[in-house]
Amino acid sequence: MSAELRAPTVDDLPVLVGFFDELESRYGDLNLSESKLRDDLTRRKENVEQNYRIAVEDGRVTGWVALWSPEGQPERIFHSPLALPRERERYARLLDWAEERANEIASGKASRVQASAEQDDKELSAELRARGFERVRHFFEMEIDLAEDPAEPTWPDGLAVRGFERSDARAVYDADMEAFEDHWDPFAVTFEEWGRYFFDSSDFDPDLWFVVEDEGELAGFSLCSKQPETTTGHVRVLGVRRPWRRRGLGTALLLHSFRELRARGCERVRLMVDGENLTGAVQLYERAGMHVARRAERYWKELR
Repeated sequence: MSAELRAPTVDDLPVLVGFFDELESRYGDLNLSESKLRDDLTRRKENVEQNYRIAVEDGRVTGWVALWSPEGQPERIFHSPLALPRERERYARLLDWAEERANEIASGKASRVQASAEQDDKELSAELRARGFERVRHFFEMEIDLAEDPAEPTWPDGLAVRGFERSDARAVYDADMEAFEDHWDPFAVTFEEWGRYFFDSSDFDPDLWFVVEDEGELAGFSLCSKQPETTTGHVRVLGVRRPWRRRGLGTALLLHSFRELRARGCERVRLMVDGENLTGAVQLYERAGMHVARRAERYWKELR
């Protein structure tokens, strides 16, 4: 197998769209649209040149891997290799490069590399295990079909939802970081990095961000999006702060999000959740009518 491994550019967008379309036709929806790919390739060119690679054979993209590390946290490195077709030899080449780049990012410090693999991708899972990665967690992508109107939300006494305003950004960020503390393997990102991730995205729509306040204090939030070329909506983050939990606020926010996304033409809504979450998130989503659409396994490996 002879493949060129290089950093992608925006000029590769047409062949990358073809690559992801074929991946999805063979293996299922990956939630990657042309607008999302364009965002990835144009948002921070220097980052793409350093941390992204594609495998190209005879003008066709046959592999993709992108590394990400939170700003100032080289001890945490994430990647999710993709290959077409799913063959260990193809994954091996991508992972060879990813390991080399991860060591550069870690710069000799103790670091943990995390990789994701679809549950049915036996080739990637086998290659990761052969390299010393350990399976540590699983995550669900959950989905609801919006053929019918979702139920009307019931808001806890004294609480009501409103739309997001830019002046809410710091409070929403703080609440997001606070809620994330209760997740498995939590870590924080800076306000600036958080803002770039959301606000610089082509699918950012402030009208699909919702906040709930209690006497001026943020109690919960739902950050949603819809990519323009699809009929699928996403709940990117949904959080309820600790003092307001167990009162039905999470369910109300979720149902409100479903109704607003349906009004925008969405036929389905998806979200990602830790399949072993201890706060009851999976059960909350199931009660709201969602089901597990796919499962991803999380692996990690210590670099020393």
